[in-house]
Amino acid sequence: MMRIERLDRPAVLPVSLAAARDHLRVVHDDDDPQISALIAAAGREFEDAAEIALIDQTIRVILQGWPGGERLVLPVGFVRGDPSHVQVTADGEPIDAHLITGRRPVLVLGETAPHKARVVVEYVAGFGDEPAAIPPDIQHALKDQVLTHFDFSGASPHDGKMHAARGTAGQSYAFQRALARYRGVAI
Repeated sequence: MMRIERLDRPAVLPVSLAAARDHLRVVHDDDDPQISALIAAAGREFEDAAEIALIDQTIRVILQGWPGGERLVLPVGFVRGDPSHVQVTADGEPIDAHLITGRRPVLVLGETAPHKARVVVEYVAGFGDEPAAIPPDIQHALKDQVLTHFDFSGASPHDGKMHAARGTAGQSYAFQRALARYRGVAI
């Protein structure tokens, strides 16, 4: 069994308020609290559905025994930079492991797999520590998702106009396309 914890979800919004306001064509700050809340919600929805971190955050994975083999695909990407920033313990004792970075990071054990031990893996995932580090297609998808919910806040779900602008499950088409590109789907 694998338990995944995001230890420090960042307070930084994945899209700047100014960029979202510009996308929405809003020139005043009256709606800033609502827009900020929509940005945060869109970012969290994207992270959870795509199994990635947008802004740098620490991920903890807890396993009751190693799943088999010497490799473990980590459940939350994107991991960049120095692969030595991973901590792996088995029953509280450090074990040797190597991290292969990228969208779907892989942990490779450097010693015998602890099949019965409680294994804890901690690593940093994310594109960077500010919104500018997030790829442009994700930035656009998040702004479009904010636009979809902002434009139709208070609209009836039976409004034909509302369904024409949205994809499925209340997601904009741009949001759905970006999710499809970044989602961690295994077949």
